[in-house]
Amino acid sequence: MAFTARSQPARDAVLAAARRAFAAQGIERATVRAIAADAGVDPSMVIRYFGSKDGLFEAATTIDLALPDLAQVPASDRGATLARRFVDLWDDPTTGEVLTLLLRAAPTSERAADRIRDVFAVQVLGMLLRLDGTDDDEAATRRRAGVLGSVILGTALSRYVLRLPPMAAASADEVAESLAPVLQGVLGG
Repeated sequence: MAFTARSQPARDAVLAAARRAFAAQGIERATVRAIAADAGVDPSMVIRYFGSKDGLFEAATTIDLALPDLAQVPASDRGATLARRFVDLWDDPTTGEVLTLLLRAAPTSERAADRIRDVFAVQVLGMLLRLDGTDDDEAATRRRAGVLGSVILGTALSRYVLRLPPMAAASADEVAESLAPVLQGVLGG
């Protein structure tokens, strides 16, 4: 469905309300009616814009990590570049909210787990496949993508969800600096 510029503020309000509701109540307990009320729109508008609660969840949790083209980065700087990108994503109010929502919900919601797998597995793997080019060992590239995702998600869980004191108290620069050598090692340099 095509949307007009006039409807964009209402759509944005619904997406923000949905993220709040999904984060606070979980995906299954959040209701279209409550999300619409929070956004100041009629529930029928939510269905008109997004089709269903599942469509709303998908729209509210769509995220492009905009990962860097590591082939354009000196090999010795790739871990630091990737670490900085992920810290920036998690610290950004919008992307951080979506990523944290997914990370919190994934252990108990298959929809959230699928979404976080899509975001991390597909986008991180794509970045590595572009970096490796015509590498014959795609299985090894897939394993490295899995390790990168695990390290990044583990760091995010510690800092943004569990708020473990050393990680939660560290500055973004300190987190990126700590994460960079681990990512560099996984990237192979």
